Amino acid sequence: MPGVLKNIDYLDPFTRYKGQKILDNLKRLKGGVEIPLEMAIDVYYTLYLPFPQIVEVSDVPLGKERQYKLIKTMLSDEEAKKLRLYTVADSFASVALGTLFFLNLFSELGSEEKDIERGSGRGESGMRNQQQNEDEGDGGKSFEESVKSAIKKTVDSAETVKEIQHFVYGYKAGVGHTLNLDDDVATVLRLVRNTDIKNILNVLTRVPDIVSAVKKKRIGYQRGEIEGYSRGSDIERIVYTELAYPQLYFYTKIAEGDLLLFEKVMYLTMGPIYVLLDKSGSMDGNKILWAKATALALFMRSRLERRTFFIRFFDSEPYEMISIKPNAKPSYVAKLLEYIAMIRNGGGTDISKALMTACNDILKSGAKDASDIILITDGEDRIAKSLVKKALVHAKARLISVMIMGDNEDLKDISDNYMKVVKLSDKEMLTVVKS
Repeated sequence: MPGVLKNIDYLDPFTRYKGQKILDNLKRLKGGVEIPLEMAIDVYYTLYLPFPQIVEVSDVPLGKERQYKLIKTMLSDEEAKKLRLYTVADSFASVALGTLFFLNLFSELGSEEKDIERGSGRGESGMRNQQQNEDEGDGGKSFEESVKSAIKKTVDSAETVKEIQHFVYGYKAGVGHTLNLDDDVATVLRLVRNTDIKNILNVLTRVPDIVSAVKKKRIGYQRGEIEGYSRGSDIERIVYTELAYPQLYFYTKIAEGDLLLFEKVMYLTMGPIYVLLDKSGSMDGNKILWAKATALALFMRSRLERRTFFIRFFDSEPYEMISIKPNAKPSYVAKLLEYIAMIRNGGGTDISKALMTACNDILKSGAKDASDIILITDGEDRIAKSLVKKALVHAKARLISVMIMGDNEDLKDISDNYMKVVKLSDKEMLTVVKS
């Protein structure tokens, strides 16, 4: 059955696939609700297309009057125009925010939520009479007001959805992606609706450009990757245009070391970045928020340096470890966000056990290159220094300790780099990332 937008082939498999993605996500997030596939398709393309066009009133299919009113409201409402700034030509955002719009609409409609198209299949005049009664209302909101309210709520969450999308994809200049988050919309919306991920990402976005701050370790190598130009006399790296010079001039340039050469480098391989994050009772409020944001910033660094990323929370006991490979699918990154956002602080502190566990994890991973263990804590726990030192040497791991608003002499003794954070600022976070 057709919808209410012009130039949409509602029988096309790809068109139906996009609408079905919204329906599938609605079932995952809120079971027991039903909407027509054509309505989901119309909402998707209203958000996705640069210039969607609605059919004339006289061409509205019988029983689609309410769907027509919904789409017409989405095309005319000022808040909806703001929403489309996030969704036009973006398939993931259109599916995610289309799903979120329906969830908000169900909430606005209350008892009507299980039947948005109430009255389908009735005569046209009967439907219009019923619609008129609905719009006049019985003291509650009209359908159009409910749609506008749902749009406004969706706009309020749109920025967070896009921030999660950008973080997961790892957008930066010159780097594209072939994978997408279309199968993880439910995970992203759970993050937006049920966790403090918005606050964490807000902290992270205030940090200066991490991409420019992180420098991959490299050495000059004749057979490495071309990264620029330099001058010298190394014939093996000569830029081919230099061979066009007259022979005498060419030999003069060799003698003077003034040949234009390709600058070739080889990037050094490095072991994983392993974040140990204290979640004990004293890590409350802004401490745990700053620590989580720092962990995500370190994850961004691991992607830039193409290193495996490990993270494990601990209090008196180590918690579940999450590992993300450099080429991990977006769904794994979304799960990492969910894991970090859902952890709440509480419990005691045992730093020695956490460090020993981290070293064992690195050994089990088979890492051959030197690794970095970044310990973020405010604990003044005693450390089994000799045991931890041996474990670090055996795992070929460098220990960077980040002490939040406190001091730990034992940690200072065994750390390769000991940092004291006295102010939970963006500058301090960037210093940790550069360590």
